[in-house]
Amino acid sequence: MGRNRPQPINKESEFLPDEIFFSSTDLKGIIITGNDVFQRISKYSMEELVGSPHNIIRHPDMPKIVFKLLWDYIQSGRPIVAYVKNLAKDGSYYWVLATVMPIKDENGNIKEYISIRIKPTTPYFNKIPDLYKQLLEIEKEGGMEASYKALVDVLKSLGYDSYDDFMKDVLVAEIKDKSEILKIGIPSISKGLSKDNIQFFNDIIIKSKNLDRLIEDLFESISNFEKLKTLFAEKSENIYKNTDEIRLTALNSSVESLRLGSKGAVFSVISAEMRKNSEEESKIINQMKVLIDKNTKEIKDIVFTLSLSKLETLMFAKFLSSVITSGSESEIYTTLNKDIKNFLFLISSSFEYFKELGKLIETSIDSLEELNKRLRKLKLLIEELEAMYFRGLIESGHMEGTNFSIIFTYVRKLVNTTKESISSLEEPLKTIFDDEIKIKHNIRKIIHNLDDIKKDLDRIVNSEKV
Repeated sequence: MGRNRPQPINKESEFLPDEIFFSSTDLKGIIITGNDVFQRISKYSMEELVGSPHNIIRHPDMPKIVFKLLWDYIQSGRPIVAYVKNLAKDGSYYWVLATVMPIKDENGNIKEYISIRIKPTTPYFNKIPDLYKQLLEIEKEGGMEASYKALVDVLKSLGYDSYDDFMKDVLVAEIKDKSEILKIGIPSISKGLSKDNIQFFNDIIIKSKNLDRLIEDLFESISNFEKLKTLFAEKSENIYKNTDEIRLTALNSSVESLRLGSKGAVFSVISAEMRKNSEEESKIINQMKVLIDKNTKEIKDIVFTLSLSKLETLMFAKFLSSVITSGSESEIYTTLNKDIKNFLFLISSSFEYFKELGKLIETSIDSLEELNKRLRKLKLLIEELEAMYFRGLIESGHMEGTNFSIIFTYVRKLVNTTKESISSLEEPLKTIFDDEIKIKHNIRKIIHNLDDIKKDLDRIVNSEKV
């Protein structure tokens, strides 16, 4: 095939949010296979695609730094997620969120790469076209080093320390956004298959559908961890401000007690206790922040891998459904054998991950147990503080011409709002602890389901007819 590039035109190649497609390449980026959706959207025939470099569909609007990042990730054995603008044969364009993963052989060596693409639909994508235009201009002036620095600066302005953190949030958001439309359906299987094989493939699709549902259920349970993190960010800040206010109020109380001399001795003691209490509260809040940050990283990694597993399951089921809806038995097995080993690798990887997931969940819950201990300690300190301001209010009633009544009334207000913030954190923590058994049971069911599908794919790889 000639290497003449199509002239880009301002027309979008139709790609629907409920569609998903893939292609695989060798280590040099030469296309090995792809599915029918890839063929339709790129407007190339499969004969034109196979054997061509994957950059046949590279759009000139794409900055080079994105592809450098992509190759850095996959060549080091890691998956990467990136927004990519592609060029179809007729010059039209189509945007994708590409998840590219290395496929390894039995010795752990990378042998191929597989790219699974979905349509971008979240607010994350809205920033990308302008960003890529900016990076492209920077590359023309200062090269890829300047482009990478600009990309890092933009990510930092969005609150991300690295591209890795950004891409994890992007994949999770894009998968969640399409959870209602990216569904696994039960296809009308080709009559060219034997009755036993119809049942065999139908069972695999049903298992895939069940697996997708189980992963969705797990997503829902894990989302409680994310809600806790968001809530903690808000409430811990409130508690921290309140304790700081209490400390300052205690200092004011000390000053007022010094003015009274020996008559203010009781208030001096109460003020010192309040100050010591508020300092201990601040210390605990800082400890809790460390724990929630640790938990957030653990959960972020878990949710990202759940999203990868869901994406792989969806792609496999849609690919299988497409293949088994037409053709003879021999044609179906011939088509399957081109790609089934890659999907077997992905399913096997998910199987191994979920075997470890139970341990990761336990680690995450352990850190939340530590958080809960500190929350209980914080609650005790607030109860002690409550006793202090009651004592202060009573004493101030015997002392006219002072500001103690105003001071301790204000402390009372701060204590009440702090108690409300603590209570709002207790409920989501309880939900997570209550869900622990359900989460572990769900993981066991997913492992069993993945193992069943893995065995089925092994049968196809070995060309065993049912």
